[in-house]
Amino acid sequence: MDWSGGYVSDINYISGFYRELAPGYLSFVARLQGEPAPDPARPFRYAELGCGQGLGTNLLAAANPHAEFVGIDFLPGQIANARDQAAAAGLENVTFHEASFAEAAQWPDAALAPFDYITLHGIYAWVSPANREAIVRFLERWLKPGGLVYISYNAMPGWAGLLPFQRLLREHAARHPGRSDRQVESGLAFMQQLREAGLAYFERHPAAPAKLDGLGDIARESTYLAHEYLNTAAQPLYFTDVLAELAPARLDYVGSADLVENYDALSLPEAARAALEDVADPHYRELLRDYAVNRVFRRDVFIKGSRRGTPAQQDAAVLQTAVAPLLTRAEMTPVFHTHLGELTGQARIYQPLMDRIARGPTTLGDLRQATGVELPALIQACAVLVATGQAHPAQPPADPGPAGRLAELLAERILEDEAHGHLPAPAIGSAVAASDTEIVALAALRQGAPQRAERLAEAVWSRFRPVGRRMVRDGQVLEGERANLRELQERARGILRERLPVWQGLGLIDAGSDRRGG
Repeated sequence: MDWSGGYVSDINYISGFYRELAPGYLSFVARLQGEPAPDPARPFRYAELGCGQGLGTNLLAAANPHAEFVGIDFLPGQIANARDQAAAAGLENVTFHEASFAEAAQWPDAALAPFDYITLHGIYAWVSPANREAIVRFLERWLKPGGLVYISYNAMPGWAGLLPFQRLLREHAARHPGRSDRQVESGLAFMQQLREAGLAYFERHPAAPAKLDGLGDIARESTYLAHEYLNTAAQPLYFTDVLAELAPARLDYVGSADLVENYDALSLPEAARAALEDVADPHYRELLRDYAVNRVFRRDVFIKGSRRGTPAQQDAAVLQTAVAPLLTRAEMTPVFHTHLGELTGQARIYQPLMDRIARGPTTLGDLRQATGVELPALIQACAVLVATGQAHPAQPPADPGPAGRLAELLAERILEDEAHGHLPAPAIGSAVAASDTEIVALAALRQGAPQRAERLAEAVWSRFRPVGRRMVRDGQVLEGERANLRELQERARGILRERLPVWQGLGLIDAGSDRRGG
């Protein structure tokens, strides 16, 4: 483990995508907070530190062929997988480097050009202080003035009750050598025994039994859990400590990528809002907000050089920003969940906004003219619709070729039991969640399958059957062709009714092709 700095290195991390890493999403966060932001519709440069298997970086590269992407990770197996995927999809605008943070921070000036966006998901609180210092040096050297940084991390004070949980799992692993995922499985089983034996820790710290109860299928999640809990240097961080560590890179805090968290009325109890009303220091106030909700995870956006313009300039930038629907109108809802529980947006605001957004991409300026909703309420409602996954910041669609190639590659690899869970979407410069069946169905539609449930089901089944893939209903694997086709037909009807119109709007499939024959 010496070369890894205490980071789990004997197994690769799971593939994944997180919308907060998308450049258009980050620029949207900055604009709503009054900061000028890079324009994701123009050529830009983007780096992901700790890119893992590279799925997220490749999805973004495919959805933004006009930009240049760089992924950096120190695990060679992960970089090999990332390069293989990019090459197989013909992505020419992405480069992956096998390097530690310390090595990347010390590269010669000619090694890289400055970046408009630099992102780290699930990295900063899992590595050693020396590695965090190297990350800050990288940000200092390679982020453009006005560029944006995204950093997510386990946070205090919410993690206070889980620190002994994490420590006990590490101690058990240290005494039971083996592969990291197996150490996690045996360690969690032992902790469950301790809980059932009535150890006081589990009784007096409810976060611990809640964590055990929420783990689900430990064997299936063990790879993720090993990287989450067994890194010896991992430690949750306070917001103000992170801010102080980033100071050498000259970064200013913009706001949370969890958009609802930027609105006190939507995220803080009334008593907490009253208690914090007179706190003038914005950074101290942000720390107190973490105490108010006992926050366990933060998604922070920073900028190199805060330069908020006049109110008129801020409004103009927001009004020019576009959003696109991720759901059909029938699926959209003004009901959403926060730390305060279930909230319902005012019908006079949300109903006309959802009606217009569901029709296709539109700017906030056009939304204001079409609905007559006052600007502050409109901005907050759009933030909620984006936060709840009903809409997404939009941009003019680029060349759909790279996204189409990657989408079809992901469909092929699903048949080899690779899990991906997302599709590249050029109209938003990001990716959208999709099940294995949906990804394979999209590939079938792109390759000519008629837009009829029966025929689409047959096309998907013709891909699933040869590799032994079977459908699952209510936790039961379906046997026999008839049962599988019946299930696929039901899902195909939902795909054609709900997913296909959205995919067409997002540039995943040509909206002009309507193959209903056959």
